[in-house]
Amino acid sequence: MASTITVAERGQARVPLILQEEATDSERHAVVELAHHLQKITGARFETLTADTLPPSGIVVGQGKLARLLCPDVDWDKMNPEEVVIRTQGRHLLIAGGRPRGTLYAVYRFLHTVGGVRWWTPWASEIPQRRTFRVPPQNLREKPAFEYREPFWYHAFHPDWAVRNYSNGHHPNLAEKHGGKVVYVGFVHTFYALVPPETYFEKHPEWYSLIGGKRQWEKAQLCCTNPELREFLVGRVRQVLQENPQAQIISISQNDWTGACECPRCKAVDEREGTPAGSVLEMVNYIAERLEREFPQVAFDTLAYWYTRKPTRTLRPRPSVIIRLCSIECSFAEPLEAPINKAFADDIRGWSERSQRLYIWDYATNFTNYLSPHPNWYVLAPNLRFFHKHGVRGVFEQGSYQSNGGDMAELKAWLTAQLMWNPYQDERKLIDEFLRGYYGAAAPHIRRYMNLLSERARGFHMGCFTDPTKAPYLRHEVLVEAERLWERAERAVEGDPERLWRVQTSRVWVWYAWLKLWDLLQQQAREANRPWGMPYSKRELAQMWLQRATRPGPEGWEPIVHLNEVWEADKIYTPQKFYNDLTKNE
Repeated sequence: MASTITVAERGQARVPLILQEEATDSERHAVVELAHHLQKITGARFETLTADTLPPSGIVVGQGKLARLLCPDVDWDKMNPEEVVIRTQGRHLLIAGGRPRGTLYAVYRFLHTVGGVRWWTPWASEIPQRRTFRVPPQNLREKPAFEYREPFWYHAFHPDWAVRNYSNGHHPNLAEKHGGKVVYVGFVHTFYALVPPETYFEKHPEWYSLIGGKRQWEKAQLCCTNPELREFLVGRVRQVLQENPQAQIISISQNDWTGACECPRCKAVDEREGTPAGSVLEMVNYIAERLEREFPQVAFDTLAYWYTRKPTRTLRPRPSVIIRLCSIECSFAEPLEAPINKAFADDIRGWSERSQRLYIWDYATNFTNYLSPHPNWYVLAPNLRFFHKHGVRGVFEQGSYQSNGGDMAELKAWLTAQLMWNPYQDERKLIDEFLRGYYGAAAPHIRRYMNLLSERARGFHMGCFTDPTKAPYLRHEVLVEAERLWERAERAVEGDPERLWRVQTSRVWVWYAWLKLWDLLQQQAREANRPWGMPYSKRELAQMWLQRATRPGPEGWEPIVHLNEVWEADKIYTPQKFYNDLTKNE
């Protein structure tokens, strides 16, 4: 019978942590993490035992004989690899789960739900302190809503932050002790990685797109119906998978441009299916059918993106094929179910009817201006619920991934991580929880700022490449109020150096908008006969902005480097370059 368990009393541990003989690396790490955080909470040092017999009381961590003894109703051998079990039985608490990650997630779920621990960012966490810690009766069994979960923000690549917030995506450096991750080979836009034109075009031009009556590879794709190319790709994909035995997904996906093949065979398939996705999917299905028995652990991933977004009429992806549907054309100021996004909503419904394994590539930032305010925070939860209701199994939320500093990156990464585990949580409560925890007394002012911009964005097509000069939420009267709210936020935490740094560093988003739009904002103020409202000159504001953007911070933070999405080192638009451009004529 379950009862309350006293874990620590007056700073003294009252139970040991029990690790079982056959524990995996991630289960051993789970015990280390539990002991570390319990000590932070209570001040007590906890003994860890390795045993296959139950002591009179204790916290049992991980699968094994003791887990089966305490929970004989659980079929541990058939458990989802990320499923968690938290249960009190008599004077024992079991924290365990599937393998490889379930037990580790169970520890973090326990610390989160019972201990009140939050890992906001790699440089900011919240660990409530109570020298006496009693655990009421527990009986929790749950698993994540999505099998693939990746908040793709720069700071979210930190392995400890990722695993503590249930992110299992490809990019964080998650080691075996973290339970590993879902490993892609190629990840995206792999046509030319698999069939390099510099190697094969001269010998096999027929493998590449026929465009305007001419075979070409520049800004083109593959000729997906070519039988010899298909056979080549079967061998090529086999080779890649043999070289990468850890792979769970391989990407066989179009290049990041248009240029679909117009040859009679490709055209016939695409016309039959009503979409250029037809010939691509037919080819990926062919490769999957040839290789899925040889590599039963692997899924074959392709895109429904841009010109291939529309679902096929009759062709169905094989069970081993992932369709990764991309929302790049959508407005992110309103939910994907809103009228403004009807075309995409129809496409997700269509693909969900056809695909047994549908993934989403969603967009959560402004790629041309990472720091520009991008008020999508209130649509993230409705969209994730929409995905889940339509059978989506994996979600990739692409944010500002090349450096810290993206607009509301800290909130968006944490919020989406929680919602990918369970999208039916109250997002307003989660947002308030983050704002209070991360910003402290400044939270109410920042919440009003968020409401202000979100309201002004409504009805506007806010894409992931939005021109700030066109954004109604970045007009002069809005930014004057935003500046007032952030000034109040700073004053609210003047006596709290840690949170003052967080508020000041976050204020660079609004200052970036002022500096980016300076001349336009002056024009808007004149035309409306409104006071200017910004107390600093352009040069003064630029100097303050640069200092905050480039200054050091707490452990885990790195200063801002990228202001927009570029890859070539000599073309990176850095804070210093932005400052130089702003002040060269001042």
